[in-house]
Amino acid sequence: MENKISWMVVVALLAAIVCGMYVVLVELNNAVAEAPAAMPGSSAVSESTPPSGQFAEQNASYRTITDMAGRRVTIPANVSLVLCTSPPPTTFVYMLAPEKLGNVEISATNQSGLNLSSISTRLTTTGRGSTNYEAYIAMSPDLVFILCESGLSDPGTADLTQEKLGTIPVVCVDNARNATMYGPTLLFMGDVLGVPDVAAGLNAYYQSVLTEVQTKVAAIPEEKRVQVYYAEGANGLSTDPSGSCHSQLIDICGGINVADCALDSGSGMTEVTKELVLVWKPDLIITTSKEFTGQVYDDTVWQLVPAVQNRRVYLTPNKPYNWFDRPPGVNRIVGIPWTAHLLYPDLFPEEWFRAKAKEFYHLFYHVDLSDEELTLLLSG
Repeated sequence: MENKISWMVVVALLAAIVCGMYVVLVELNNAVAEAPAAMPGSSAVSESTPPSGQFAEQNASYRTITDMAGRRVTIPANVSLVLCTSPPPTTFVYMLAPEKLGNVEISATNQSGLNLSSISTRLTTTGRGSTNYEAYIAMSPDLVFILCESGLSDPGTADLTQEKLGTIPVVCVDNARNATMYGPTLLFMGDVLGVPDVAAGLNAYYQSVLTEVQTKVAAIPEEKRVQVYYAEGANGLSTDPSGSCHSQLIDICGGINVADCALDSGSGMTEVTKELVLVWKPDLIITTSKEFTGQVYDDTVWQLVPAVQNRRVYLTPNKPYNWFDRPPGVNRIVGIPWTAHLLYPDLFPEEWFRAKAKEFYHLFYHVDLSDEELTLLLSG
């Protein structure tokens, strides 16, 4: 009798175990069926480690990153083609991994006779204020970089762009126009593009130049600082005051931006008059306009300005991108030693500046400039 009862207990326990395992398996099957799949471009990505097997193999080609706006984005593990919706991020890609850049400003492709980089021939023009989304989608990029500036950009811009681009991942970058904060952006974009070592090398040069210039100019007394006017447009009567990203190199290099006018938070270029410039009395003028430099010394009003009287009007080099502004991207890093040399040649001699410029072109544009080529670039 006791043996019979023991067998009945054993059978009951086995039955309970089998039933429990069946319930667990059913629950697991339901959970897997209901879980959303991680797709490229989605910001709703599971934080858990994917299970082994087919699911893990399917996602081995993708990785999830946190972009510079704090968004979770799934991108290809190996990125080979990217597009950008504005010039500043374009300059970063151009210098980090030019072979992966699928769009570039027209003005940056045909200005120079130098072999400045091996740029992809799959070009889509980047417009200011508008994007040809259909053309972008047709090129099937691995991802699209957009500029999302802290405190300046509309937080909804990224989501709107993602909606228009469908499943193509949209990745936000910050500080692409801030010449004192290029470092984190270089390192972030270098990681996304799969070239972290390149990014580290470029950042090391940038930090070295920035630190050296800022440290030296910090010791210049206020009364000995050079008064600078940034002349934009063919007549030189558009400008950007201190605080604008467009005139930022003046501040970085220890100059005093004389423009006492409103800061245009958009594209800049506040209009002023000759009379105002006469009142400001700049010691030095920096301009991006070849037309302006061609006429300023013959203009009877401009001849009253100290900078013109002393022939201290300088045209910014612009190949393949401008050294000073427009776009206000990493192309301006070489403009730091150039501007510092113009303002304080005793503190930053020509030999020092030329060495820094050659090093920049070697690292960022993959070109070793001769002395003659550098002189040609400086001539505008």
